[in-house]
Amino acid sequence: MRRVYTCVVDESVLRLFTSCRTGDRDELLRIFSRLGDNPFQKGDYTQKTASLREVQVKRFGKWFVTFWPDHGECELRIVEVKRLVT
Repeated sequence: MRRVYTCVVDESVLRLFTSCRTGDRDELLRIFSRLGDNPFQKGDYTQKTASLREVQVKRFGKWFVTFWPDHGECELRIVEVKRLVT
């Protein structure tokens, strides 16, 4: 099945991604792929940005990923990724 939505990441997400170990990068790529495959899914909770955009926050194991679907552009915008402190 061909993905309809493209994942787009914020610059801060890209910086975090490039600083991660290979295993964590692979895990994040799987998470991003799952989100892109189902852009209509809801997060565990929602937040509002400074511009009042509603974003979804979802936990994937040790990661919290903040995202919103841009249905007009067929993109899933990943705006923040945080790793749980263990």
